[in-house]
Amino acid sequence: MNINPLVFSNKPSYRITRHVLFWSSWILYYTYFDTLVWGNKFPFIKIFLGSLLEQVISTPLDMAFCYAIIYFLIPRYLQKGSYITMVLLWLLFSVLYVACFRFYTIDILPSIRSLDGLPVNTFHSYSFAWSFFDYFSQINMEGCIAASIKLGKMWYIKQQELNLIKSEKLKSEPQIQDEQMQPFFLINALDKIGQLSSERPSLIPAMIKKIKSLLLYVIYDNNQARVKLETELRFLEEYVELEIVGSEKMVKVTMNITGNMAGEHIAPFIILPLVQNSFRQLSLLDLPDKFLDIDIRLAEGRLFMKVAWSKPVDSSTLVNGGNTSLQNIDNRLNLLYPQSHELKIIIKTHQFIINCRIDLHAAIN
Repeated sequence: MNINPLVFSNKPSYRITRHVLFWSSWILYYTYFDTLVWGNKFPFIKIFLGSLLEQVISTPLDMAFCYAIIYFLIPRYLQKGSYITMVLLWLLFSVLYVACFRFYTIDILPSIRSLDGLPVNTFHSYSFAWSFFDYFSQINMEGCIAASIKLGKMWYIKQQELNLIKSEKLKSEPQIQDEQMQPFFLINALDKIGQLSSERPSLIPAMIKKIKSLLLYVIYDNNQARVKLETELRFLEEYVELEIVGSEKMVKVTMNITGNMAGEHIAPFIILPLVQNSFRQLSLLDLPDKFLDIDIRLAEGRLFMKVAWSKPVDSSTLVNGGNTSLQNIDNRLNLLYPQSHELKIIIKTHQFIINCRIDLHAAIN
């Protein structure tokens, strides 16, 4: 599923381009509107250039107000349910804008029009009440437009994610009878508990604790847009420990995690499914010696992940739905990190390799 990166991507080049296009269109629209208001009193080009200069100088005030709404009020208060605080701050920002814009019209705009050779209106002659109502209504209309665009994008992204989840659910339903989409690591762990209960009962409490922790994570954290990267990696380690204990045949697992994960966030269940698919592939392969290498590195907000596992020399493809699982993961990355990730499958003589790169700071909220 592809999403237009110019509209939705958080990559700096796309973000800057769409904002420049939007505000350029904004300036040209109001310039043309103001030119029509002047009528035929002066040459068209003179009025147009004068109005253009006025809009270029005043638009930063509009930008500051709109960005305060979409990048401060909405994420900090609206999305957290602090509606009263958001409304009060919105009103405060509106009053501050009115004060700044009235200063602009009284002390700055007359000088600009004098330079352009256009008549200087006596802005100070307007009553304060009339000016306040005029500016207040105008800026709140602009703020509502900006908020509508932001909320519309958020709604569209959420709908696309829900549609993707529904699509994956429909694809998985015919496979449930074959146990293809069931949480094998939990099933294996529970089976292993029954076996170890008589052989090594001291391991049972720790295994049950890990299973409970993973189940709660799957149930509750899957509903969040992003989770702490440290949390996701901690559950990955617990999952790997369960897989090792629950495997019928010994698998040599090495896992290396480097980088400062503090303060970083990631969409849930991006990392764990990649490793789960690898364990599942290993369980379906007939090999005397099995290995799985997991290398995760964080650098400058970018997550680099490499998962490599053993394979028969004569095998050149993933088995039993492995490609489908990776495609589902790639679809989710396209949705949440458009133009900001890379997922590659490399097939060598003795191993499969999955390379994944994600720009964590480019997630769509």
